[in-house]
Amino acid sequence: MLPLHCDAQEFTNVGKVPDSAHAGLWYDRFFNQYDSDCKVGDDGKTSWIKTVVGSIGDEKKLESFAERQQALLEAYGGQSLVMSADWHFVTGMGNNHPVENGFAWHHTLGVPYLTGAAVKGMVRAWCEVWQEFDEERIKQWFGDTKKSGELIFFDAVPTAPVKLKADIMTPHYGDWYAEGDKAPKRDGSNVPADWHDPVPVPFLVVDKGALFQFAVAKRADSDIQLKEVTDALSNALQWLGAGAKTAAGYGRMITEKEYQKKQEAAQKQAQEAQQQKKNARQQTKIGNHRKGLTPAEIAKQKMKQKANKPVNQSSHQAEVKQGNKHQGKKKQQAANTNQTQAGQASMDALKALQEKYNRK
Repeated sequence: MLPLHCDAQEFTNVGKVPDSAHAGLWYDRFFNQYDSDCKVGDDGKTSWIKTVVGSIGDEKKLESFAERQQALLEAYGGQSLVMSADWHFVTGMGNNHPVENGFAWHHTLGVPYLTGAAVKGMVRAWCEVWQEFDEERIKQWFGDTKKSGELIFFDAVPTAPVKLKADIMTPHYGDWYAEGDKAPKRDGSNVPADWHDPVPVPFLVVDKGALFQFAVAKRADSDIQLKEVTDALSNALQWLGAGAKTAAGYGRMITEKEYQKKQEAAQKQAQEAQQQKKNARQQTKIGNHRKGLTPAEIAKQKMKQKANKPVNQSSHQAEVKQGNKHQGKKKQQAANTNQTQAGQASMDALKALQEKYNRK
């Protein structure tokens, strides 16, 4: 890519892509970080990537595109599914660009997207390796060099504005990747060893949470069940990933509901951690306060806290019940004593009458 003409330098020295501009056109065609020797330093690469960092895409245009695609799918009898990026997503990384790593921009919408051909290749890899389709079924779905397949894969485009971020990779063995097939050099530069310094390489990514609409249809007279195709597509996105750097976990996508559940769980965990920190700070504050009190003052404070502590309703009821039971027991014992005394008095009276009768 040639440097910009001097007349265009002033237009690009704004430090950020203009709001009304096409982000892809800006990123690919208006690069202005060349030095006097027409070289690009690491700072220049990072600076240029940061000009497009942030929210990208027009919400109304993206909604309109999704609606038109849905209308086309209805005409073809196709199906679609919306998936959410579970981690960073990279597309078009192999495209030529002065920052070393390119990016795939939709030509009219100016947002990152995944071509239909890339979607097709991903699903085919899943069906061949993981679902072990036979050769005839692979030909029917995806075709070969002689005949087209019976499925039509559409471009995957965001359904809402996405957030772009600057990421970084740190390769250690650049010379080994380039000259590893040659004999080792004396300085060991083309040997994969741990004494090499990492080389930071910045690149552009889509942040997690971005929503993409995937769509597929079948050609006329095809007997393929689209439910099987969308299931394979969903599994491929969840387990293989889309775009570049999938071996490092990039490009994995899950359903929108699953992403919302993960977000809610993460939010709940963050709230619990915040509450724990708050409690710890409060305990520390109480401890620091007590350090300046005498033992008598601490004891007085504890008695005050105990007096202000609300009475446990269940324990109070248990105490009342136990007291009533004790009172009933005492009453029963008193009644038994009275009954015993009354019986003894009756026996004494009877004995006295019998003695009086005997004397007569």
